[in-house]
Amino acid sequence: MKTFVSAIAAGCLLLAATQSPAADKPTDPQIAHIAYTAGAIDVDAATLALSKTKNKDVEAFAQSMKRDHEAVNDKALTLVKTLKVTPEDNPTSQALTKAAKEKQAELSKLHGPAFDKA
Repeated sequence: MKTFVSAIAAGCLLLAATQSPAADKPTDPQIAHIAYTAGAIDVDAATLALSKTKNKDVEAFAQSMKRDHEAVNDKALTLVKTLKVTPEDNPTSQALTKAAKEKQAELSKLHGPAFDKA
């Protein structure tokens, strides 16, 4: 799970570093989409962990991560509705989703302690 989260964070930093400072600055609707996408990715990772692990520590962390990120995304949805902002898909959200799918495919092939370690 730590590797998964680290890979997503590294991807975000890489994307941010390759964009020009002013021209590619995300809009508020795009930032809302990026934040929600990141939370959804973490929920999916936690769900995968819960389906594969038998390690109590990994299970507890995954339950906590799933609960916390679902709560944050629920609050984020309430906020964007209140502010009348429609989250807008964008290249950063798409890159995060692509990287997460690739990492989940990699993790899905692991079992037991190898999965828990990853």
